[in-house]
Amino acid sequence: MDENHTQQKNDEFYSNCTKYFEFLREKGETDYEFEDEYYFTMPAISHQ
Repeated sequence: MDENHTQQKNDEFYSNCTKYFEFLREKGETDYEFEDEYYFTMPAISHQ
């Protein structure tokens, strides 16, 4: 898998997560388990 494809997948993941979090906010719900995993994973996929 080349770096460009990996970045595309990371961008897609980030976009989908953002939509999911917005959906939860609109419903007034939370998903703390997923949120923990998301924030734990973000530094690894952002290459920073």
